[in-house]
Amino acid sequence: MIALLSTNFFRIRRDLLFWLALCVCLVGGIAFGMGFRGTPAFDDFYAFPFFVALCAFLSLFLGREYGDGTLRNKVTAGYRRGQIYLAYLLASLAVGLLFLAAFLLPFVVMNAAALAPLGAKVLGPALVGMVLLCAALVALFTAISCCVSLWVVGALANLGLWFFLMFGAYQIEFALGQPAYVTEYYTDTQGREYEGETTPNPHYLGGTLRVVAEGVDACLPNGQMNRIVSYLTTCLSLQETGLDPEGAELYQEVRFRDPLCALAVTAGVTAVGLTVFRKKDLK
Repeated sequence: MIALLSTNFFRIRRDLLFWLALCVCLVGGIAFGMGFRGTPAFDDFYAFPFFVALCAFLSLFLGREYGDGTLRNKVTAGYRRGQIYLAYLLASLAVGLLFLAAFLLPFVVMNAAALAPLGAKVLGPALVGMVLLCAALVALFTAISCCVSLWVVGALANLGLWFFLMFGAYQIEFALGQPAYVTEYYTDTQGREYEGETTPNPHYLGGTLRVVAEGVDACLPNGQMNRIVSYLTTCLSLQETGLDPEGAELYQEVRFRDPLCALAVTAGVTAVGLTVFRKKDLK
């Protein structure tokens, strides 16, 4: 395992795409920091370069292992497939954490004074959540890349998966945000507004469907990212008004539920990917 990890890290260090992707994350973090200094608000839009860089590099790096025969040679050399897969996963996790650090460090340095009042009790759960959702995404990208022989197909599948998860999370959260009842308002010819009848909202998700949607949203890395952003934004507003950030909406989800879901997704995807990889024909 150590030899496999050393080989993976050696190839990563010599890969030009790795350094380009790292620079993209760094520039994205600087842009995030500058945007926050101009308007103190957390926006997941700035995380887009980080996610794309991570997806692109892992897809192409692992995909090329098939193309140049490196993966097959490792099996021929006597390494077990489980060792090979886990070595790829650990190396990918290291890359993911490095990319995340490159993205967050400029932002933190540029806005240390503004972030300091939030303290570790607020920023700690957010950071842990970011690390764990990054691990879940890395596990997904690694599983797809190791189980798809053609690197182009793997890269497109990973990018497609990430966009699907992103838009899926937004759609689910939009549906969950629908109120149970809606009230109609009317305006007369003189511009005066009147409250009308309150009726059940046909778009409201209730019962079993709501429970399922909440469970899916809790497990989506992009949904977790959205909640971290909402959590930090709420805590920032509370801090400015002198209230306790621990009372912030989504605090329990960010601190407890989402990290457990991210760990479960990482473990589940790794188990499935490892099972498929062990049975895959590498010829």
